[in-house]
Amino acid sequence: MVRTIQAKGWLRTSGFGSATARFEIRFESDGAVGEVRSELAIIAEAKSAGRALLVTEAGRWISIRPTDMAGNVLRFEVLDDEATLARCFS
Repeated sequence: MVRTIQAKGWLRTSGFGSATARFEIRFESDGAVGEVRSELAIIAEAKSAGRALLVTEAGRWISIRPTDMAGNVLRFEVLDDEATLARCFS
């Protein structure tokens, strides 16, 4: 069974700042992956940089590696381990 978390927060990049975002993270057998919807400029910057952060409404940080983008949707792999990620939503 794949567990899915949906949340709101921010997508943050080192070069462009941050923008509000909605994201979904799926825990799969080989790690966590997901999609984030945000402003196109931030999505493009995250994809270009190859790294970004998701910030939850509670202020917790999740490191991601962008894998693909389509419009204002960015697909990603979570770089944090599952235990660290689980603490972001407990």
